[in-house]
Amino acid sequence: MSEATLQDRLQRAYNIKYPGEKLPPAPTLRPDAVSTNRNDDVARLLRGEKGRVLEIGCNTGGLTAALAGQFEHLTGIDISSTAVDAARRRAESDPALRDKLRFEVASADQPLPFPDKSFDVVLGIAVLEHLVFIYEALDEWHRVCKPGGCLILCVPNMAYVKHVVDLLRGRQPLTGSPTRDAKYCREHGWDGHHLHYFTKSSLTDLLRHVGFEPEVWTGDGAYAKYRRWYINFVGSLTLKARRLPDR
Repeated sequence: MSEATLQDRLQRAYNIKYPGEKLPPAPTLRPDAVSTNRNDDVARLLRGEKGRVLEIGCNTGGLTAALAGQFEHLTGIDISSTAVDAARRRAESDPALRDKLRFEVASADQPLPFPDKSFDVVLGIAVLEHLVFIYEALDEWHRVCKPGGCLILCVPNMAYVKHVVDLLRGRQPLTGSPTRDAKYCREHGWDGHHLHYFTKSSLTDLLRHVGFEPEVWTGDGAYAKYRRWYINFVGSLTLKARRLPDR
């Protein structure tokens, strides 16, 4: 299968997964809540950051819009054309967002349509686990991030205690699907189209290899504020990494 054919098939799959017919409201961010979701964690990690933002895998642009008050300009990309159409409708419907948000159809693991060092912040929230070419993706994310800029990632944590127990029971952990039902997975993608799994150690090695240095680790879920002191108590890894200066 050629790379172009693969990308076309992936776009069709995500157009089915994210039809874009309903436009959910932008999330209310609660970074200091006892129980948090990944968007809350992103908001907490972004405190003090300014400038221009690229959100990779923006879906319908809810998080992009929720962060608009903090940043100069925000760009979102997604492989799903239906999701991007919905994100554009979101921006056009609000005069305060119309000139501040931009959305484009683009693949996260292909060359990005942006110049080098274009963004102060790059967001990849629940994206890396879906990509076929993770090294090529991170090389591109590094290229468009300014030296000293930050990368925020959220990925499945394979070392999560629940997943370890599943493995000990002989069951494959699921991080992106609510069920193992074969009919459901045929329609929605095996484990929600998750192709890769990570631990804190493996992700640290990967990020250092491509030129980012992890700074802060966190995680979401019920009572996350009291659980995240030990990273294997959280189901997803959310972190801030800093792009190292050019050598």
